[in-house]
Amino acid sequence: MATIEFRNVSKTYGGGAVALSDFSLSVADGEFCVFVGPSGCGKSTALKLLAGLEATSGGEIHIGGENVTDHGPGKRDIAMVFQNYALYPHMSVRSNIGFGLKMHGVPRAEVARKVEEAAALLELTDYLDRKPRALSGGQRQRVALGRAIVREPKAFLMDEPLSNLDAKLRVQTRSQIVMLQRRLGVTAIYVTHDQTEALTMADRIVVMRKGLIQQVGSPDELFHHPANMFVAGFIGSPGMNFFRAPIERDGEQVFLTFCGARMSLNPAADLSGLGDEAVFGIRPEHVVIGEAAGGPALTVDLVESLGTEKVLHLALPDAYRMSLAGTDLGGEKGDVQREGLLVRVIDDRSFRAGESLPVRFPADKIHVFDPRSHQTVG
Repeated sequence: MATIEFRNVSKTYGGGAVALSDFSLSVADGEFCVFVGPSGCGKSTALKLLAGLEATSGGEIHIGGENVTDHGPGKRDIAMVFQNYALYPHMSVRSNIGFGLKMHGVPRAEVARKVEEAAALLELTDYLDRKPRALSGGQRQRVALGRAIVREPKAFLMDEPLSNLDAKLRVQTRSQIVMLQRRLGVTAIYVTHDQTEALTMADRIVVMRKGLIQQVGSPDELFHHPANMFVAGFIGSPGMNFFRAPIERDGEQVFLTFCGARMSLNPAADLSGLGDEAVFGIRPEHVVIGEAAGGPALTVDLVESLGTEKVLHLALPDAYRMSLAGTDLGGEKGDVQREGLLVRVIDDRSFRAGESLPVRFPADKIHVFDPRSHQTVG
């Protein structure tokens, strides 16, 4: 077990393509840290640099207090689990798990003991004599984890290890990985493009975009207090709604004007640096609908039903739509750009397209963003 530190790490490829820029991060001993972001954001690059599979262009990497920037992969004492499992098809599960130990000259009896212990931990004891082709995807992934466990490394590095599994198995396996990491107490860095995996697995999440860290925090911090529009739109399912609206000031009171109605804003938020208009955000699950809302009515365009949970698509007037075209947020996977307002409800009521629903945004759930910098205000 060990701490991990990235100190102003950068990575530039031929032709000047910047994959990582001034990347600084400290991961605590025993922490489960998840790197998340859209494709091409630099998360896998950071993992490869940490593993020693690629050389840094600048900065330092420290593991357990030791500067390992110039060390090869074999001297960093880390174990990596890949997306494609990287198992030897001609070897049994037993041989796959113990292969690394055998190559390092560990005595046969000790290899056998460690393999048996790892197999019991991962519920693979009954499969030790099978070949990988006779296993399911989830079982193969556990074999790859077992190979990492027996090495007793300072840290586990996992690069999108569940992306080849079906949805149900992914949910099951991610909980097993988290419980396993807690039991072992080992430092782990996990890379994924799936924000749901990040929210459900991490002690801390590192949200990345275009080689830069956008925000680091716990799942609750990122969900409730996003640093900017990118994080707000990327974290959450569905992501946050954005819309432009005028700001009105009445003494110390500040309101947003939405479809002719005034809605109070958090009085503690300092909006003095904004003009007469801002970008507002509200998460789909925080929108209040129905007669109790008492606000302006919007028309239902579409109802997505998941049983008692439903996602309603409400028509948003043109004047309030948030266009990201031409901005640095436009056109990138993970960014939110919608024609309407999404509302997530857990309700047995039936909703239908074409009906009108009053809406209201609670003051303590409204997020305010600077329309120029896209940073959170207040």
